[in-house]
Amino acid sequence: MDEITQVVTSGEIDTPSKRGGLRLNQILAYLPALSIFVLFACGVVVLGHFWNSKEMVAHMQSKRSFADVIQGREASAVERIYKDVFPIRDFSTGLLNLISFKAFGEARKGLIKGTDDWFFSDEEFSWNRKSSSMLDKHLSIIRNTISTLRQAGVEPILLLIPEKADIYRDKLGNVSAPASREQYYESVRLELSSMGVSAPDLRELFLQARKEEPIFLKSDTHWTVQGAGIAARSVAQVLAQDSRLKRKEFALKPKDEIVHRGDLYKFAKFSIFEPLVNLPGDPLTSLEAVTTDASLDDLISDEDEAPEVAIVGSSYSANAKWSFEAQLKAEGKLDVVNFAEEGKGPFEPMETFLRGKLVDQKNLKYVVWEMPLRYFDESAY
Repeated sequence: MDEITQVVTSGEIDTPSKRGGLRLNQILAYLPALSIFVLFACGVVVLGHFWNSKEMVAHMQSKRSFADVIQGREASAVERIYKDVFPIRDFSTGLLNLISFKAFGEARKGLIKGTDDWFFSDEEFSWNRKSSSMLDKHLSIIRNTISTLRQAGVEPILLLIPEKADIYRDKLGNVSAPASREQYYESVRLELSSMGVSAPDLRELFLQARKEEPIFLKSDTHWTVQGAGIAARSVAQVLAQDSRLKRKEFALKPKDEIVHRGDLYKFAKFSIFEPLVNLPGDPLTSLEAVTTDASLDDLISDEDEAPEVAIVGSSYSANAKWSFEAQLKAEGKLDVVNFAEEGKGPFEPMETFLRGKLVDQKNLKYVVWEMPLRYFDESAY
């Protein structure tokens, strides 16, 4: 009773919420000092991580001159190391990518998330003011290449590979392919056919076959072994019309199945947050071509005859995982030499082939030029 009288007399009513507010104000009074202490502690940790990193230790053990310090080279070197080993960098990048991926279906520039664990490259969605001129440029390169090959007595077969986003439009989710891509494959293929060369319609074949088997890998820009097999059969049908070619039997030997994590995941940099994201791989069984009809002449000959068919192109043909070369040997019943290169697209390997390798192929009659459509409007190759 006395306590109540004292509170009423003083004109203040002491309540639990009042006492809680006083404690909160006391805590907030210490917040600036606490923040400075936390930031200082974080700075010490970051600095310690930096100075004790293997990159910085190796740099400190290297020889440096006084001129390096005076002219700023030492500072630049230390700054580069700091940027590479900065511990917050991967964390913050991973967190931003995670938020973007979960909220908008995008991780970094280059990766598009579709439905049912399908991923796509944004290269198949881009079209800018330079695209038309680059398309014309590449078509001109192809015309000149056809002329050069025919002067050397070699007939080209142009294997135009459609875009994954075109064949699997129904897996794009909330993303739509641009209208300019609707008839893109057919218009380019007709341009190639007008040059008087064989250019199989892989798009139509792929659209029919995708109902029964996967044509492209979900996590990769490349085709499946089955998709490569369809392409190999289409080329073999063209080569079957030439009775001059020396045939050779090949059998396809399957390798052990693996789980392939595709090249599109290189854009999905989630750092420590990767376990929170479902990034499944693709089951993949590669094929190897082995000869089945080695004759007595083959066994006693000093060296095998040079192949009459060559492949030039991108990683679609260069990488043995997809087994395009192996399946072309088996489907065409002929030996093949492969000049395709990974990571260089279809045009640079052909330039290299024409410049230095064509002259050495004395028996060559055909060149299968494998060319993904997505490279046609790019400004570099």
